[in-house]
Amino acid sequence: MNNGGFFMQNLNLSQKEAVEYSDGPLLIVAGAGTGKTTVIANKIAYLIKNKLAKPSEILAVTFTEKATMEMSERVAELVGEGIWDIWVSTFHGLGQRILEMHGLEIGLPNNFKLLNEIETWMLVRENLDKFNLDYFRPLGNPTKFIHALIKHFSRCKDELITPSDYLKLAEELQLNSDTIVENSDDENCLDNKRIAELSNAYHVYNQILLDNDAFDFADLIFYTVRLLRERPNILRHYQNRWKYILVDEFQDTNWAQYELVKLLTKGREDNVGLTVVGDDDQSIYKFRGASVSNILQFSEDYPRCKQIVLTENYRSGQNILDCAYNFIQFNNPDRLEEKLKIQKKLISRKDDVGKVEFIYGNSGNDEAELVVAKILELKKINNKLKWSDFALLCRANSSIDQFVPALLRVGVPYVTSAVSGLFRQKIILDSLAAFRLVDNYHESSAVYRLLTCPVYSLSFEDISKLTHFCQRKSCSLYEAVKGVSAGEVVLSVDGQKKVTKFLEEIKKITLLSTHEPAIKVLYKFLEESGYLRYLTANLADQQAQIGYLQSLFELLEKFHEESADNSVRGWLKYYNYLSEAGESGEEKNINTVDDGVRLLTIHAAKGLEFDYVFITNLVDQRFPTINRHEPLDIPEKLVREQSLPVGDTHLEEERRLFYVALTRAKKQVFLSAAKDYGGSREKKLSRFIDELEKANNYNWNKILDSVPLKLTTATEKKTETNLDNVLPEQFSFSQIAAYQRCPWQYRYQFILKIPTLGKGVFSFGKTLHLTLQKFYQQIVAENNVKQAGLFDAPLVSKVVEIKIPTLEFLLKIYHNNWQDDWFYSGDHKKLYREKGEKILREFYKRNSANGWTVPLSLETAFRFKVGDYYFKGQIDRIDPLTAESVRLVDYKTGKPKTKLSFSDKLQLLIYQWAASRLDNDWQWGKVGDLIYCYLDDNSEQSFLGKEKDLEKVEEEILSVINSIRAQNFNPSPSQENCSHCDFREICDFRI
Repeated sequence: MNNGGFFMQNLNLSQKEAVEYSDGPLLIVAGAGTGKTTVIANKIAYLIKNKLAKPSEILAVTFTEKATMEMSERVAELVGEGIWDIWVSTFHGLGQRILEMHGLEIGLPNNFKLLNEIETWMLVRENLDKFNLDYFRPLGNPTKFIHALIKHFSRCKDELITPSDYLKLAEELQLNSDTIVENSDDENCLDNKRIAELSNAYHVYNQILLDNDAFDFADLIFYTVRLLRERPNILRHYQNRWKYILVDEFQDTNWAQYELVKLLTKGREDNVGLTVVGDDDQSIYKFRGASVSNILQFSEDYPRCKQIVLTENYRSGQNILDCAYNFIQFNNPDRLEEKLKIQKKLISRKDDVGKVEFIYGNSGNDEAELVVAKILELKKINNKLKWSDFALLCRANSSIDQFVPALLRVGVPYVTSAVSGLFRQKIILDSLAAFRLVDNYHESSAVYRLLTCPVYSLSFEDISKLTHFCQRKSCSLYEAVKGVSAGEVVLSVDGQKKVTKFLEEIKKITLLSTHEPAIKVLYKFLEESGYLRYLTANLADQQAQIGYLQSLFELLEKFHEESADNSVRGWLKYYNYLSEAGESGEEKNINTVDDGVRLLTIHAAKGLEFDYVFITNLVDQRFPTINRHEPLDIPEKLVREQSLPVGDTHLEEERRLFYVALTRAKKQVFLSAAKDYGGSREKKLSRFIDELEKANNYNWNKILDSVPLKLTTATEKKTETNLDNVLPEQFSFSQIAAYQRCPWQYRYQFILKIPTLGKGVFSFGKTLHLTLQKFYQQIVAENNVKQAGLFDAPLVSKVVEIKIPTLEFLLKIYHNNWQDDWFYSGDHKKLYREKGEKILREFYKRNSANGWTVPLSLETAFRFKVGDYYFKGQIDRIDPLTAESVRLVDYKTGKPKTKLSFSDKLQLLIYQWAASRLDNDWQWGKVGDLIYCYLDDNSEQSFLGKEKDLEKVEEEILSVINSIRAQNFNPSPSQENCSHCDFREICDFRI
């Protein structure tokens, strides 16, 4: 058999063995930095290249969208030109797709909304009266336990505990004990009352979600497992579909996720192509329900599994690895190394030996300044280092704030992963001030914030005059500003101009706020005030702020789409909810392409690596933290986890977290602490410092300056804007079309990512696309096509008479999936809604007359290599044409065309070209027809590219990609381009 090709040449012996093994279950124990992603990607490529499985017969499961993307890219690169139909997904993504396809089978909505933690908190808060809470609803703070309740319900779902299970336990406890006496303080009575209240609340919570056609994230696995257990035919379909299943970060799976894996491999445990990759020493997500016992249990569940240990580390110096390895021994005997009698000691393949040093300050401020001074010192020694080569890792989000002032004081840029970090940024604070001022003129702090922001920049002297007037007259700052035009306050000539401009613009957006959503009000303010122009004109300094603004607009857009009241006041209420709900725990990468020191929690740093790592706040009760039991523990009788550790589970988890932090470093680790963080007593050093010394017989290289090193202001010369780090690595038709229309517009949209407002016509188009997708999914399901549309390419159906859902069913899908966004008035929305209904009636009538088709595939994504980069796209529909050929269909909601130019044809020609490029992995047959389906009048345009057309497509795409990578963004202004451009108000080249 072919050994898999050149892509195997750079693997070490253990990696190669893991890639080539395909005779049964496989457990790969992959230590930190040992190339587990490389192994999984190569294994997938090996299976495909050696014809052991088709791409569609492989499922790879990861834990984050980022890991999914990286895995897909690696596999595509290894396989060659590109790949179709391989399933690389997160666990939640897998569950979501299965439920969207088959949820109706067990009475679940298939067009559910997926709620994050904050959205779930809000839903519970709005329905709090339905929970009949007493024990968990203190009068002084009725929302106090909402987070705890939600977390508890999520943990129940992670353990596959149903509301019925919980209610049954509560009933048994009540029957087996004395009657619960009202207001009794008896411990057993209170415990039973607590369980009774929780079980009822869990039941109510689930019902509220279903009543709102909503799921939380835990539901995606919880209901998928239920579906597969209750519908054996669907379970068999997926068992037969995937010959090989690969699970990354297996140590982070919870009970429900592992149960899903076992269901998909049920009945063939001895020869199933199941590979799990993980490291018990890096299991750090118990707070999310992760069960380290899963990886400890795997060998018992799959007794024929082969075990391969990866120990060659390609990241860290040997001293760092030895320090981490010797330290983690304190978790024995609850480690795989002990249980399986394997050797997990990591061997470095790096030239750097690696250093570990200790920084100790008198106070928290001293610690921060010592850390920042060390960063400046290292960067001065090696000016090739980037700020992003440094990471400050904190045990908790709240500790990040300690280091921000020191970084700001010396001008060192930083990037934080915490959501709370977004609301600390200058542009965000300015935007929130605009919202608060529009809602209430008397918000003096908002007026002050805006008058001192970059676009008004009122002088200190003029601000002082205004505030003095406020004190004298006991009025708001806004009234003082109005007093300028009345001659009551005399400002400088420049100040008077700025104040006049300010008042005019606030008046405009205030009027706008009476009938427009918050997102439009903010955009108008940024546009009218010149803020957007300021950001783009000062790109070298403001690139990070543009990224933060983009994040805010994403949040506003989601709020706009999902909230009944999307006004400024509605948004401020939502924002106050965010503040009231506190930190959600959901961390978000903000503009991670920026060059800045990374301020991260250790959990957020998992999977990342840096030259220099600072592990901070190493004092007692901060790291390790106090063993805080979950505020609401699952009753012991309901817990399903097996192989419980014999040691202190909390302390062992904290050690694993510290181990992860140590192994993020390539060259050097700095451990930092302080004697005083406030409070009456001096802080004791963390027990981990003592354990490190004992485990390693360590002679610390300590930096013990009690007085902080003097910080000097960073005086690095500002460089011209460099867009290299934000240029795309993969491209799509929409990018190509935008660049061809105007390269400068492309720069705004895809490089700088300046926020834009949506349009009602786009929402309308999205609604029609989604409606037809779901309708054709139902056609596939009703005609018993062998394989499901979103997951496979079914064979041409041999059904003589195609079963078609009713017109009423089609219209119901349409109304259920209506995108209620961006229409400029109620009449505008009504007009489009009626238009869509008319279009669908005509569509149904036309297809009923001409004959329906059972599609081979819907929303088919593809990705392949063009030169050194990747091109991706998605085909709306693939229909059978003949036994050996297919038709590619794309829906258009714009103006119908009777004559098509080459540019008009380009999108479908790209799809045809993609099919020809991916001949080995294209399983639907030769492309015999291309059709644009114009929904507006239900007309069609059919054509097919010749060889010369496909050659021209390739030339066109390569030319555009090369121009983009060369940063050729010369504007192409024209009356047509500029009149429809979202950026015309900030563009110097507009016509």
